Amino acid sequence: QQQKQQQQQQQAKNNVKKQPGVSSSGGGISVASAGTSVKGAKKAGGISFSVGKPSPPPGLTVEPAKKSDAQISNENNTDVEKQAPIPNIPPNILAVLRSLNSNRGNNNSNHNNATNNTNTNIIRSHLSLVILGHVDAGKSTLTGRLLLALRHVSARLLQKYKKASSAIGKSSFALAWFTDEDESERERGVTIDIATKHVRTPKFDFTILDAPGHKDFIPNMISGTASADCGLLVVAATTGEFEAGFARGTDASGTCATVGQTREHVVLSRGLGVTQFVVAVNKLDAADPAWSKDRFEYIRSMVLDFLKANGFKEKKITFVPVSGLTGVNVSRDEATEDQEGWKTLRKWYKGPTLLEALDGFTPAKREFEKPLRTIVTDVSSEGKNATVRGRVVQGFVRAGDGIVVLPVGDEATVVRVERGKAVKEGASPYSFASPNNGGGSQPQQSTEKDLEDIPELQDCALAGDIVEMSLSGIDPARLSPGCVLCHRHSSLRPRVRRKFEARVLVMERLAVPIIRGSQVLLHMHSIDVPAVLSRLVSSEKRGGGSANNHGNKPRQNPRVLTGGVTATVEITLSERLVIEESNECKALGRFVLRRGGDTIAVGLIDKVLD
Repeated sequence: QQQKQQQQQQQAKNNVKKQPGVSSSGGGISVASAGTSVKGAKKAGGISFSVGKPSPPPGLTVEPAKKSDAQISNENNTDVEKQAPIPNIPPNILAVLRSLNSNRGNNNSNHNNATNNTNTNIIRSHLSLVILGHVDAGKSTLTGRLLLALRHVSARLLQKYKKASSAIGKSSFALAWFTDEDESERERGVTIDIATKHVRTPKFDFTILDAPGHKDFIPNMISGTASADCGLLVVAATTGEFEAGFARGTDASGTCATVGQTREHVVLSRGLGVTQFVVAVNKLDAADPAWSKDRFEYIRSMVLDFLKANGFKEKKITFVPVSGLTGVNVSRDEATEDQEGWKTLRKWYKGPTLLEALDGFTPAKREFEKPLRTIVTDVSSEGKNATVRGRVVQGFVRAGDGIVVLPVGDEATVVRVERGKAVKEGASPYSFASPNNGGGSQPQQSTEKDLEDIPELQDCALAGDIVEMSLSGIDPARLSPGCVLCHRHSSLRPRVRRKFEARVLVMERLAVPIIRGSQVLLHMHSIDVPAVLSRLVSSEKRGGGSANNHGNKPRQNPRVLTGGVTATVEITLSERLVIEESNECKALGRFVLRRGGDTIAVGLIDKVLD
C-alpha cells in the first residue's frame, strides 16, 4: 500500500510538471505566471505566489493550502493588477503624463529653454493656490487686485462695483466683490464660502481658492485648503491688526483665549499638505509711517519663525510688501493709484512683486500613476445625467471611463470632462486668449504647451485638476459632497471603514485636555463627521521626549493629551468613510479634529483598521 501511494504521488507530480508554471508538493500549491514580471514572491495562508519565476523543484516542501482554488486565482489576479500601471491608459498618453513631472524644475530655472523637439516641450504646470489670513487682512481685495492686474476682470466692471458698493457704504470693498459674489457676503463685508477663480501667469495656470478668514467659517477654510498645493498668506501690517491675527491664544491672566486666525490657518494648512507660501504683508501703506521698512522686517521675523516652527522650509517662503487697495507692488507694470508709494517702497525694497513671487513656486508633483481618486465638492443634475464638481487628487480619468462612487458603491459612466481654465476679459468663455493680449507681465511668446493642445489629453482630467464631470447611469440623489470617484475594479478601490490609527499634532492652546472617549468633529476634505478618540496609544513632546518628562521614549497609553504634544491615537467614526493611509493617498489620509468650534488637532492616518 505504501509503494502504491508513493507511485500515485510521483505520477501526480509528473502530471503537474507537464503544465508550465504550476507545481504541487506536499499538499500545497505554487502558482507561477511565466509572462509577467513582478518582483518577489508572496506567501499568505500556505499559498506561495511566484510571479515571473520558474517553478520550484519537485522536492520543494510547501505548507498545506488553506484556501480554495478560486480564492487562489482571485488573489493572484489582484496581486498582478496592483502592480500594473494606470488602468486603461495607452503608453503614448502615459509618456505625456510622465513628462509633466519630469519638467517640474524648469519653472524655476530657465523657463524658456524648451527643446526644439515638440514632443518634449515644457507643458504648463497647474497649481491650486489658497488665500489665507486673519479676518479683515484684505484677502479678497488683494485677490481682486490680482485678477485686475492679470486682465481677467475689466476696469469697467470695477467702476460698476465701486458705484454699487458706495451706495451701501462699503466703497473700499469694490475689489473684493470680484470674489465675494453672494449678496450676504457683500452686505456683511466678510467672505463666507470658498470663491474659485482661474488665472494664468507667465509660468503657471492657477486655480485661486479665496478662503474665509472669520473663525466661524473655519470648516469652509479647511475644505478649500485641502484642495490646495500652495498658499498665499495675507498679513495686515497696520498696528493692532497684525497683533490680533497673530495672537497666541492666551490673555493677560494666562488663561486660554481666542487664537489669531493667522496662526490657526498656518497650522491647518501645514497639516492639510500645503508646503509653499508667499506671505503678502498687506496694508503697509497704512502703517505708521507708511511703507515702513522696520515694520515689514518685524512682521517678517515673527511670521518666519512661526512658519519654520511648524515645519515649513525657509527656502519655500517668500515675503512681499504690497497694498491690495492701491496695487503697489502687485504687478510691476500696473498703473497704480499710489505713485508716491511706489517711490517710497523702492528706496529700500528690491525684491519681487507679488506676481513674480507667485511664479517662483515649485511645480507640484502629480500622482498620475496611482489609482483614480476624485473628491466631489458639489453635485447638480443636468437632464438625465448628474453633474459633479471636484478635484482629481490622483490618477487620470477621461470621457467614457466607468467609475464607482464610494461609499455608496453605485457605478456610473463618465460622459463629459471639463477642466477649469482661465478666461481673459473679452475672450470667449470657451477658450483662453493669447498671453500677449494685454498685461505687461505676460510673455510675448512661449514654447510651452497647454494640455488642451495635446490630442491624447483631450476630454480628460489629470491629478491636481479642478474638474466638472457629467455622469450617466446613476441617480443624482445618490451623490453628495465628500463622495469619492474611483475605478470599478475592487483592487483599485480605497477602503470604506469606521476606524483607523493616526498620528496627531495637538494645538498649543487647549481649553480642555483630550482624554480617551473625547467626542470630536472630524473634518476631511469637504466633509465632517462626529468621531470618538477610542484609544490613546502614545504621546510625546514636539521635538522628542515623552509628554511626562520620563526620558526620550514616547509614553505608552497616556491618560490625557495636553497642548503642543504629538500622539498616536485610534479614532472611531460615527459612519463609514472612504479613508486611506496618508502615504497611499494624501487627500484621504489627512484630517482636522475640532471641538466646540475650536481646532484641537491635525493628523495623518497611519493604519486603516477593520
